[in-house]
Amino acid sequence: MAQELVRRYRTGERDFSGLELSNIYLYWSCLIDINLSRANLENANLEEASLIYANLSRVNLEKARLSRALLINASFSYANLRNANLTDADLTDANLTGADLTGANLTGAVLSGANLSDATLTQIETTEKTIFCKTIMPDGSLQSNATLAIDAQEFLRHYATGQRNFQHIVLHREDLSGADLRDVNLRGSHLSHVNLCGAYLAKSKFEKLIFCNLKYANLIGCDLDSTGFIYSDLRDAKLLGVKISYANFTGSNFQGANIRFGGIEGAFFLCNTTWNDGEFIAGPINADDHWSGPFIAEEF
Repeated sequence: MAQELVRRYRTGERDFSGLELSNIYLYWSCLIDINLSRANLENANLEEASLIYANLSRVNLEKARLSRALLINASFSYANLRNANLTDADLTDANLTGADLTGANLTGAVLSGANLSDATLTQIETTEKTIFCKTIMPDGSLQSNATLAIDAQEFLRHYATGQRNFQHIVLHREDLSGADLRDVNLRGSHLSHVNLCGAYLAKSKFEKLIFCNLKYANLIGCDLDSTGFIYSDLRDAKLLGVKISYANFTGSNFQGANIRFGGIEGAFFLCNTTWNDGEFIAGPINADDHWSGPFIAEEF
């Protein structure tokens, strides 16, 4: 069943609503924009799956395994997520209106911008690593982690005092356009909807940038190994001498970017990616497979 679903998805089919898919194994599957509304996915394995923009409204995901899944902008309205494992899942901007999360494990989950209006959160498991940032809670209030979520002004104040290590912080819907942030270390941090247009970011390190504006940004000499650029805008950016092994460029736009890679030990991932020459790469595919590797930086 899993192989057939993936095959149909890759031929362009997206509507799988109402299907019986209990216990299905879709580990690491790329299923962006899929419609699984009202489907039965009880006890399904969706660990590390990419379900960005997925329609999962009124789906049954009881006891499903969704750890480390990309659930960005997915709709879980009135879904059954009782006892689901959402450890380290990314639920940025997800719609969880009316969802039942009773007993769900949200340890390390990212809920920046998520909507939990009228959701049931009885006996959920969270820790200090669970990220709430401008998250709409069941009662309509906004919640943010006091120790993790910072605003642009606070970030710039710390940088101005000489701080360069900003691991494990959260920046959501902040404006850092044109800022000089060279040598900044944001490994382990979560950036979403951050405006970095024209920012000077040379020799910096990142972890994940979701819906971020990096147009005209200077990323010369950056360590981007294993970095996720998810639906981010890198048009006309400077990416000279960057390390880019195992990076994820899902949904991102590099049109007009000046690219020359300084280190590639493992192929990076492309899906719905616009390359610097304007080519749209639907994927999902690794760079060396797409360009008939081995991938050599000088070719670009």
